[in-house]
Amino acid sequence: MQYLSALTPPLLMCAAVLFAVGAFLRHEMGRKRSAEEEEPEEIPPRPPILPPQAQGERSVTGSSAGDGDS
Repeated sequence: MQYLSALTPPLLMCAAVLFAVGAFLRHEMGRKRSAEEEEPEEIPPRPPILPPQAQGERSVTGSSAGDGDS
């Protein structure tokens, strides 16, 4: 019985901590949106960020005379 009485305070603290963690997780993960809250507006997609072009390069649109296909 002496061992049980020596372990009672740590066991009570452990139980209290586990209970508090369980209550916290239930509170945080169980949040439901109320009907009064508005849905967030969709954010339009952003165009991809392209790397800067080197100084000698030019963006090619369509066909050009410099293609070498002639």
